[in-house]
Amino acid sequence: MAVDTKQEIMVSQKPANSLGESSKTHKPPTFASFEEVEHLFERLMPTNWIRPMGWNWPLWGALDESLEHIRVPQLDIVDRDKEILIRVEMPGVDKKDIQVSLNNSTLNISGSVSRESREQHKDYIRSEITRGNFSRRLAIPEGVDTAKIGASLRDGILEITLPKEPATQRRAVEVK
Repeated sequence: MAVDTKQEIMVSQKPANSLGESSKTHKPPTFASFEEVEHLFERLMPTNWIRPMGWNWPLWGALDESLEHIRVPQLDIVDRDKEILIRVEMPGVDKKDIQVSLNNSTLNISGSVSRESREQHKDYIRSEITRGNFSRRLAIPEGVDTAKIGASLRDGILEITLPKEPATQRRAVEVK
């Protein structure tokens, strides 16, 4: 058996003057600089917020040119003892459509995506075409043996290995 209880709450409103602040002296907050406003917007909506939508998002006509920068494959970088491993998401991309190149100390990963799907039933037809380019550039740290860089694509993941030179490899230091 449930017991209902009631509590009485008194609510009172105080006039603005009794709060110790007159309405005449109240000023809206001001920002110190344009950079502070940009920082607040960056915290609210980071510049990479749209990237997850960009990979599979169909682009049409003029939108393709203006939103091309959105197509940025996501990646992980793992620093191992003898190498640096870069894993890049490439779902549905063929090996022939990917270019990996090295220019001075910059690793360039680029390519193109072209997908077309068509589904036909008795009462409707659904057809989607997605085309576009993607690219990603990474700075290569010092101490990487650039002559031995390797890349492989398996199960939609591009793995790029950057072997470290022996002098820069991680080693254990004994504590005495």
